[in-house]
Order: sequence, then structure tokens, then C-alpha cells
Amino acid sequence: MGRVLLISANTEKRPPVFPLGLSYIHAALTAAGREAGMLDMTQLEYTREAVTSYLDDYAPDYIGLSIRNLDNCCMQYPRSFVEQTSSLVSWVRQWNPAAAVILGGAGFSLLPQQWLQETGADYGIVGDGCSSIVELIDQLEAGKTPASVSGLMFRAADGEWRFWPPDAPEQLDQAYFPSRSGFLHSYDAEGKVRHNVLTKRGCALSCTYCAYPSLEGRNVRLRSPQAVAEEVEQMALVHGIRSFDFVDSVFNFPLEHAEDICRELILRAAPVSWGCFLNPRFFTAEFARLLKQSGCTEVEFGIDSGSDICLRSFKKNFRQGEIRTVVQLCREANLTFSFCLLIGGPEETLETLTETLELMEELAVQRIFGLFGIRILPSTDMYSYTGSPEPDELLHPKFFMSPELSLEQANRICRPYRERNPDWMFI
Repeated sequence: MGRVLLISANTEKRPPVFPLGLSYIHAALTAAGREAGMLDMTQLEYTREAVTSYLDDYAPDYIGLSIRNLDNCCMQYPRSFVEQTSSLVSWVRQWNPAAAVILGGAGFSLLPQQWLQETGADYGIVGDGCSSIVELIDQLEAGKTPASVSGLMFRAADGEWRFWPPDAPEQLDQAYFPSRSGFLHSYDAEGKVRHNVLTKRGCALSCTYCAYPSLEGRNVRLRSPQAVAEEVEQMALVHGIRSFDFVDSVFNFPLEHAEDICRELILRAAPVSWGCFLNPRFFTAEFARLLKQSGCTEVEFGIDSGSDICLRSFKKNFRQGEIRTVVQLCREANLTFSFCLLIGGPEETLETLTETLELMEELAVQRIFGLFGIRILPSTDMYSYTGSPEPDELLHPKFFMSPELSLEQANRICRPYRERNPDWMFI
């Protein structure tokens, strides 16, 4: 039975984020009785020699390569991840041309054909991938040409592309949790790596720039609060991981589901601290109390702007009034919070940006993370708004900035606010 090596291609280290998608794939393979190991490139030297050393020792028949992001999403200092990922595939090819290379991950799923063309990998899996990779390898082991595998894409011998759209299973509770061990190298679980937990897939919101609905579907598929709490308990008690983030696109939608998870963690007295990403629309005093009591130490609100003009242009479902309310509720609950801003959207001007920054100072927001420019992604409103660029163009960094506000102007406006507020970051 063929051996599988899974590699997380992500190298971003501020902080290193646990490769959750890859760990789900590893758990699915081991549950199916396959031998699989993992490499996390945030933990290794990114060189051919380092990778080849593990390939020599482990001798895999199949290499699964997880691509988390297309690039660093930074308009000022853009850096594509295509070249480094292509290098990884090239190193594997030089080591053993017969080993099948399978791509996956959120970054891959955005532009699967482009990634396969660019890297020369054999196969790619769009979407969740847990059952798909098991089925693909089963078919390859049986000597078959793969077919009818959810999310599978490859170029057939006749030169034509084959693709089976990914399924979106309603049932997310599995007999296994994502693997927190199984790495072929030492892994600093607590000191360096930021661990994460997923409570749902899919997003029913309509933010103009966001690819979550196309990646995971618009139907929100929920894990049971009991399964989520059991995974958190296992992380703490078995693996010694006591700090993590819930990494749903929006943790508090639906609100009742988030509240039930908090109640389950409270019931189990889980010895953990955690953070999450929230929408201001679904936030109440009771929810703030539950967050605090269940171990939440920090929340981040993706408000994008403090101007109602810009909030409407982003198709946000809240306005400035809700932003003011969540600040008050967080302070009443003694809950640390921060805001994430996107600067330069379709209706951004000097006036709307100034309005946002003035509101942030008025509310005495301690921590802000601001991004200049909007990364254009396929299957989003921004993609259509900017004239639907060719998909090949989007494999490398491509951003939108409001014609009413240049990057230089935005930087100049933000500079004095950043100087007065040392925990405000703009990149």
C-alpha cells in the first residue's frame, strides 16, 4: 500500500499558523488505513536539500502539497507564492519522477487549472478533499485512470482537462479530528505555532471581495458544538495545546451556534484560551459574557471601514451604529478586541478614510490591522467590478485601489494616526 507524504507549502511565520487543512487530510488518510506523514515548511529550512532529505528517509509514493494562499495579500510589498511552490514540485520531480504529486488547499482551489499548468503537478483536488484524496489514491493503486472523484482536476493523456465539481457534505462531524501529530520533524506545538479549530464551512454573507462562498459554498454547514468542544478538550489534555483560534470566516454566524459552543466549553471547563473573528451584526451582551466565560481572550471584528458609504459598497450587513455598540459591549465584558480595515475599496475617498480613522480614535480602539488595496479574487463581486481579469493574471498579486484615493495618499493620511497609536498597523 502506497505511502503518502503531505507537505504544507506555507512559509509565513508571523506567526506560524498550524496547517489545519493538511491535518484533516492526514487524519482522513490514517483513518482509511494508509501510512501518511506531514512536513510543515514553516518549521523547516526552505531548501531542496532539506526537502530531499525527508523524501529519501520517508520514500513516499504520493506527495500531497497544500497551498494556503496565492500570495501575501500586501499591495505595498506584494510577494507571490507561485515560484516557491513550483520549486517544491520541481524538487519532488527531481527526486522521483514517478511519484504522483497532488495539489490542494484553499489557495489551489481558487485557481486550480492555473496552478496545475504552472507547477506541472499531476492532480489537484478542489474543496474539502478528505474523502477525495483517499478515493483518488485507491484508484491510482488499482491502476485505474481516476474518475468521478469529488473536486478532482487533471489533464488526461489526450490533453483534455478532467474536472468533477466538489461535493459539499452537510455532515461535518467525523470519527476523527484533525491530526495534531504525525509530523516527520519536531513540532513546537505551543511556543511557536498558532493552532486553530474549525466549527463550520460555508458563508451566507455577500462581502464584495471575499472568496469564502465560492470556496466553501453559501450554505453554512455546522459541526456539532459537542464535537467542537471534544476536539478542544483533546488538544488541551492530550497534546498540551491550550491556546488557539477559531478560524471560521465568521465565528458568530449563526449566533446560536457560537453561543452553544461557548456553553459547551463552559460546561466542560476546558482549560484553554482562544480568539475568533466576528461580525458586529451578531453580537450581544449575552454573547460577550459567554465568550469571556468560555475562555475567549480576544476578538477581531472585520469591519473593513467606519464609513457607511464604504460599508454599503462592501455589501456589509452592519453600519457605524453597530460598530459603536460592539465597542461598548466588549468594554462592559472586559473583552479585548481589535478591528480589521480594508482601505481603498470601490467608494473610498480622502473623506471616507478620514471618517474611519476619526471614528477609531473617538472610540479609543487600541489595536487595528489595516490593509491597503483589495486583492482581486475569482468568483467575487470585485472580480466582476474590475472587468473580470483573465484567471492567469490572478495567479499573481493583482489589487484594486479606489480611483479617488492613491496608495500614497492613503499612507499619508494614516501616518499621523499610526504615530499616535502604536498598536495600529497599516500594510
